[in-house]
Amino acid sequence: MEEKKTTFDSTITITTEIQTKNMKTKLILALFIPFFYSCIETLPDEELTMIRTPYNGKEIRLDGYYSGLNYQSGNTTYIQYMFFYSNGIMYTSFGYDSNIKDIDKIVSLMDKDRNIKRHWAIFQVKKDTITIQGWRLRDYVYQNYAYNYRYKIINDTTLFYENSLGVTTKFYFKKYSPKLDSTNVFIK
Repeated sequence: MEEKKTTFDSTITITTEIQTKNMKTKLILALFIPFFYSCIETLPDEELTMIRTPYNGKEIRLDGYYSGLNYQSGNTTYIQYMFFYSNGIMYTSFGYDSNIKDIDKIVSLMDKDRNIKRHWAIFQVKKDTITIQGWRLRDYVYQNYAYNYRYKIINDTTLFYENSLGVTTKFYFKKYSPKLDSTNVFIK
């Protein structure tokens, strides 16, 4: 007697075949991903060359933060926040959604990012210029390299930045307390 497959049996067979292919794909990916990451070169982070010196000038304010447009992605605008400290350290974000209006929430998010090396930097003020030296992530390798940024001081509440592509941003001061602590494991 010939066995006849019902539609239900065919559906189970097709579903089982799809599940088996998905399992094989997941197994291949699980084996391939660690191999791929082991091929990526990891280099030691560069050291900062700027000497950290205490800041006791009047050119910028330390009793709050500076914020300005960092970049846009699609319909979302990202704002950068910078905190300067009298010990010559700066702590920054590289962009939070501008729709987040509560600065306490931004500070809470920044506090959670304290273990990210690229958020910390050293700064020095000379005349009307702030030079900031921090870290950036080098493409294609796991390495933070030292990078200098220069901001023109318009007045103690306004900083001006122009990147290498000619894009300009103004950063405006807002009084804020309590500031995040400048203690970190990256800058001594």
